[in-house]
Amino acid sequence: DVSGKGISAALIMGMIHAITNSAARFMPVPDPAAILSRANEYLYDDFTTLDTFATAFVCSYNPAEARMDYANAGHAPVIFRPAGGASELLEGDGVPVGVLPMSLSQTQSVAFGPGDILVVATDGFSEAANLTGEMLGYERLLELVDTLAAESAEQIGLKLFEAVQAFGAGHEQDDDQTVIVIKGVRR
Repeated sequence: DVSGKGISAALIMGMIHAITNSAARFMPVPDPAAILSRANEYLYDDFTTLDTFATAFVCSYNPAEARMDYANAGHAPVIFRPAGGASELLEGDGVPVGVLPMSLSQTQSVAFGPGDILVVATDGFSEAANLTGEMLGYERLLELVDTLAAESAEQIGLKLFEAVQAFGAGHEQDDDQTVIVIKGVRR
């Protein structure tokens, strides 16, 4: 999620996508923290000049071990819900890309199997406001994911958008809303 709006934010997102994709492609075993480190290394000077930053969440899945490795450079909300368990936030352990000359994010892991859910959303979800200015917040998002856990990944995503729209009750939102939902399935 890039600070700012419009064409400049879209161009910056394109830069991040190209650099993280390139970094991952040339690593024998892509490591999320190393990918974020490479992206930060390449983008820090440009981001400092442009006075911008971007939060980022990078993950990879190891099917042989049913494990998801991830690194989180200040991105929120990232929600993990193990099958049969309660939703929890996977909090960032590093600062956003472009804030410091080095990345502080470390690769972490969670078991990820059938029925497990990962929701990576922009803060336009948690910061969606209703007519009185109250924000949706993390707790409501966690509860929504718990409520929707039996649904497919596609339905979870669609219903999250519907819930935010209903919560806002016609109030124009200040930030974009983008979400990626991954749900483990049986092989």
